[in-house]
Amino acid sequence: MSDAEREDDRPQDTGNDRDENAAGVAGRVSAEGGLIETTLGALREELGYKKLGRWVLEELEEHLTNQNLGFFPSWKLRPQINTEPRKEQRLWVYALDGSTRAQVITAILQPEDTDVFAVLDGLAAGRHQALLPQQKIDLIREITNA
Repeated sequence: MSDAEREDDRPQDTGNDRDENAAGVAGRVSAEGGLIETTLGALREELGYKKLGRWVLEELEEHLTNQNLGFFPSWKLRPQINTEPRKEQRLWVYALDGSTRAQVITAILQPEDTDVFAVLDGLAAGRHQALLPQQKIDLIREITNA
């Protein structure tokens, strides 16, 4: 792809506009309880891009990561794998907020970086002894809506 074509994929607004739009993605995730299903086309539009190409996939991944958001399936934002991205391709986006949901998703997607046994033990059968102290406090707050 030429530099001119790559420039055509870039948003026409300023970097500040893109940051506000990226915060919009995080806001939607938060408003929906930490997990949303979206499409590559919707993310592209939210971040102000006209086209969906390999450079845009990299930018989408970077923006989600900068907003402390995870996503799956991860290959959909990998241009070396997703060589022909389509706007209708579905992507799940979730908050990397330390919640049980985020821990379980991360344990599944990145088991080499996670104490999978601790996450699953803390989730299974109400056995909370595997949870860290802060996780126990957060769980109590969640249960009591505090």
